[in-house]
Amino acid sequence: MENRERSVLQVNQLLDSAEFYLSNLLPSEWAEANRVMSSDVSSRVGKFKFAYTPYLREVLDTLSPNHPARMVAVMKGAQIGFSTGVIENAIGYIISQAPGNILFLTGHADLAGEAMTGKIDNMIESTGLRKMIRPNVIKKKNQRTGDTAKSKEFAGGSLIAGSAGNHKLLRQRSVRYGFIDDFDAARKSTKDSGSTTEMIEQRFAAYYDKMKLYYISTPEVKQTSNIEPVYELGDKRKYFVPCPCCGDYIDLRWTFKIEGKTAGITYEVKEDGSLLENSVGYTCQSCFEFFKDNQKQEMLSAGEWRPTQAPSEEGYYSYHLSALYSPAGMYNWEKYVRQYLKANPIGEPQKTREMQTFVNLVLGETFEEKGKEIQSNQLQKNTREYEIKTLPERMSETDGNGLIVLITCACDLNGTVEDARLDYEVLAWTENGSSYSIDAGSIGTFIPNQTQKQKAATDREKWTYRNNEAGNVWDEFDKVLDTIYTTDSGRKMKCFITGVDTGHYTSYAYDYIANTNFYVLGLKGKDVDKYRKYGIDTPVFKQSRERKDLYLVEVNQLKDDLADYIELHWKNDGETPQPSGFMNFPLPEKGKYTFKNYFEHYEAEHRVIEENSIGELTGTRWVKKSSSAQNHFWDVRVYNIALKEILTALVCRESKIKDFVWSDYVNIILGRN
Repeated sequence: MENRERSVLQVNQLLDSAEFYLSNLLPSEWAEANRVMSSDVSSRVGKFKFAYTPYLREVLDTLSPNHPARMVAVMKGAQIGFSTGVIENAIGYIISQAPGNILFLTGHADLAGEAMTGKIDNMIESTGLRKMIRPNVIKKKNQRTGDTAKSKEFAGGSLIAGSAGNHKLLRQRSVRYGFIDDFDAARKSTKDSGSTTEMIEQRFAAYYDKMKLYYISTPEVKQTSNIEPVYELGDKRKYFVPCPCCGDYIDLRWTFKIEGKTAGITYEVKEDGSLLENSVGYTCQSCFEFFKDNQKQEMLSAGEWRPTQAPSEEGYYSYHLSALYSPAGMYNWEKYVRQYLKANPIGEPQKTREMQTFVNLVLGETFEEKGKEIQSNQLQKNTREYEIKTLPERMSETDGNGLIVLITCACDLNGTVEDARLDYEVLAWTENGSSYSIDAGSIGTFIPNQTQKQKAATDREKWTYRNNEAGNVWDEFDKVLDTIYTTDSGRKMKCFITGVDTGHYTSYAYDYIANTNFYVLGLKGKDVDKYRKYGIDTPVFKQSRERKDLYLVEVNQLKDDLADYIELHWKNDGETPQPSGFMNFPLPEKGKYTFKNYFEHYEAEHRVIEENSIGELTGTRWVKKSSSAQNHFWDVRVYNIALKEILTALVCRESKIKDFVWSDYVNIILGRN
């Protein structure tokens, strides 16, 4: 038995090292002659045809033993057929016509197994290749070989599936053919093994002149992308199609400027920012004529791939294709415009995560995660004609924000126990989710970074965090919470919920919370020093297991949200409503709401991009620009936003609303159905 297996292995190695193929059929010809699509894997049932996705033909044909391509990288948008049209067809062609060892990897380990038992098995059945696959047998130690979820053996080679991030798997074998799908989902590197790309390419060293290595992926974040660097090594081919107006060959792009004119995807919007119906089309960058996407299929059929640069090495081919080329009947250009407008609403800041999705899935490009600087002078322009400690409800209604429905207060603890300062802000929240600051200030006289002269001063009154002592900040803070505010229509309101920072002077904060007569929660920043991972939104708060009145707050995420609110623009023309989240401020008085004492605090921090221990960019976090920077009212604003979110959740859950939003809270409070 061992001799037989050794002989089979030798034959397989001989076949794999030879320029060996069974016919002169091109891979695309083989696919159209043999592949049948069932309803289980495709909406287009019947014989596989490239007429629907003609841009796939050349990419698949680079697999031919006669083609000079050794490495192929495809950076693409979503839902344009590469997994089915290239990877699955390529595997079938190899098994049938050009046997050799195949490595099939995906960004996620579970997806490889799903593909093997799903679409790849379906391809094997529909092409009549099942008879060429060695049956499943059990060897010693219950190890299965032949036809399994991770491997398929056939005359002349085998197909092994796994995760591109599994460096142990990559160290185990040398192969001739490789297909790495969803490459950007894999780890870029590991501390022990280094670069994932280098690990993969080492497996092909024995077949350097004969290898066929394919990287295919929708890109993600520029700083961590696997696919973009290998795409850049190739000749960066783009698919050029003839303009139906002038006949010139053009590559389809999103909206851009050329010679002072707008070209690419073009459209019109109404005054409210919504899309004007039937306005979406393409303006040719050659003749500047406009055409609709109902002409796209004819253009695709006449298209051709053209390189746009010299490759770094002979045999390195790379392709880029956006979802703008998506076949007729799947996704039209109007859908993508609506997606873009959703990520870029008129008068509001860009929605970063939705914009990333658009850039990745539609444009097929990497999204560059950037640091962020706050410009508080822009925020200061949101000062309005109302006085401190008043509720401008008529102004709110005129602004399009509706009634004031909630007042929150949050505070930040600074100084020392014996030289304390409590910074606070009171916010009024509207039906629309916009806010009006109605009071902000400091209790105590602690001076940060004070001089020796200031430290030595004996005439300065000092405050304390010790409860039940003269001069404690809590008694004065109670007066703030007990304040009754009157709207300009005569309605009276008090602060409903308060948050106290418990990250410092914790025991004193808890003592106050336990003994106050007001509705006060403890707030503590969660994972403040950790990086927020790219593209992942997490719940902005979590109730502590230790205390029911303590909530852990995802401050880095809330600071991202706050930075977006700061960038909101509003016409203030008497007609356009304020965008949700807009921040309004009262007229400055007695040192309050000045740049130095308030707005400057919003510039104290900036968002930075950080690397982990192996040099891999992992996420973002907010840090102080300097140790002396004052950021207290910035922090207090973050905690006020957290209170709004916490109260919304508590009220909506009590009303048994699962997927709640701010409008649900408003409807409950105002007694609306």
